[in-house]
Amino acid sequence: MEKEKQALDSYRAFLESVPLSTYRETLKDVKWVEQDLYPEMLPLTSIYRNYWHNQNFLDFESWFGQFWDELHNNPLSLAAVKRFKKYYFDKDNDGWFKLGFKARMYRTWVSVLTQIDFYYVFKYVCAKKGYDITFEANATLDRKGIDLRIGELDFGISKVSQRKEARSGGSGRVIVLPYAVFDISDFSRKSNSTRVSPASRMAYRKSIEAFNKYFIQLSNGFVVFKEEYIIPIVENIRNPDSIKASVKKIGEELSGES
Repeated sequence: MEKEKQALDSYRAFLESVPLSTYRETLKDVKWVEQDLYPEMLPLTSIYRNYWHNQNFLDFESWFGQFWDELHNNPLSLAAVKRFKKYYFDKDNDGWFKLGFKARMYRTWVSVLTQIDFYYVFKYVCAKKGYDITFEANATLDRKGIDLRIGELDFGISKVSQRKEARSGGSGRVIVLPYAVFDISDFSRKSNSTRVSPASRMAYRKSIEAFNKYFIQLSNGFVVFKEEYIIPIVENIRNPDSIKASVKKIGEELSGES
């Protein structure tokens, strides 16, 4: 259990060091590389290799530099980059493309880091509870829309920013795990506003309570998972219906309906 706890603590310390507000401000309007990328240009393999498989917690600038070099040193990925730039960015200087690509990679990077936090908490909870549960989490599954596979059960982590989004639960065979990125200050304001109906004010209060129950907001604003989110999944791992019921309950609580 000590090894899993140390890995989780190290990862959390890394997440808390990411200057989210700085990148949000500098890259928020850089959205000119939003087209579908060729598979050879996708960063998932690099992100999983560094932050999950090797526990190499590079800051974004270091990771992007490494990934950029990998793209240009691999003949297949370099050919894909050239095809992409020729079609969308027919320019002599690639500074315009590189900045847009960097912003695109940053958004992907932060999103995948969220999923990886779930993995570290999951492993720690399993070790703490004495459960021997093996799971798969890698770039190949991620490309299929599967963030976590345990036996025959597939899970996807879905970001929700509004109360009502939390209760959707998704559809199909993938169990959707709501990841709340609520604006807590806005929810708090609405929970006390006379312009909001009494029922909605109560719902906002319940959403805040549920957020604090299942998540932690680090000092830099990064939202991470609490053990309370993971425990019902671990304890019911042999009962898919119970897992689905637990996830549905979490969603209802986050929506303020429970």
